[in-house]
Amino acid sequence: MIIGGVIYEYFWTTQPTPRSTFLPWLMLIGGFLVGFGTRLGNGCTSGHGVCGLGRLSFRSLIAVITFLTTAMITVYIKNQLLG
Repeated sequence: MIIGGVIYEYFWTTQPTPRSTFLPWLMLIGGFLVGFGTRLGNGCTSGHGVCGLGRLSFRSLIAVITFLTTAMITVYIKNQLLG
């Protein structure tokens, strides 16, 4: 991935890539949380949504419903209660 980023930055694009304003320690914590959630859910959201639902897996159906419900509640809280 690092080599792909270097190739893109220096050989493919004519404009510099914008720099991230996120703090590195927050990105590290976010990465660990994503890994923990993937382990806890026995797979990633796209894996359950695409492959699991395609195989008619009941476990994947429950996982996708849980992901979507959690996302909708989070957006509601952010936009209506905190925003």
